[in-house]
Amino acid sequence: MPEIHPDRRSPAARRSVLAPSSFFAVLGGVFAALGSASAKLTVGAPSAHVGALAQALAPGLPAAATARALAGGLAALSNVLMWLFFTKALRYGQSTARVMMLQTAGNFAATAACGVYVFGDRLALQWWAGAALIAAGLVLVNTKAAPEGPQVPKRD
Repeated sequence: MPEIHPDRRSPAARRSVLAPSSFFAVLGGVFAALGSASAKLTVGAPSAHVGALAQALAPGLPAAATARALAGGLAALSNVLMWLFFTKALRYGQSTARVMMLQTAGNFAATAACGVYVFGDRLALQWWAGAALIAAGLVLVNTKAAPEGPQVPKRD
């Protein structure tokens, strides 16, 4: 992976949503969700399509054991990648809080996608309302508050 030098970017680029720290934070959140979904597949009963995939990859082995082994390996790999991208985001980011906010947002989106497409979950209006409240809270926590009291100009 090419080395990115944050000091060579303009201040506008550092605040951009497409900044490397933002990209790495969202990617870390996606891998965190994939790690959780893989862990659920490791300990739970494999679904029909996961069992079929395991049978296609290793035709001579039992499908359930193969599916669990593959899911366990994917869980471990996803966690390693999550930590890798999280630490890269912290390295290039200007604010730990911003990195955490973006990683949480990426995790929410990927968790929803995994729930719907892998586990067949239906996301109720209550889930969407809760996700919206959490997102609003993250934005509020990361918004700079206006200074209190009268502003005194600085003297040269």
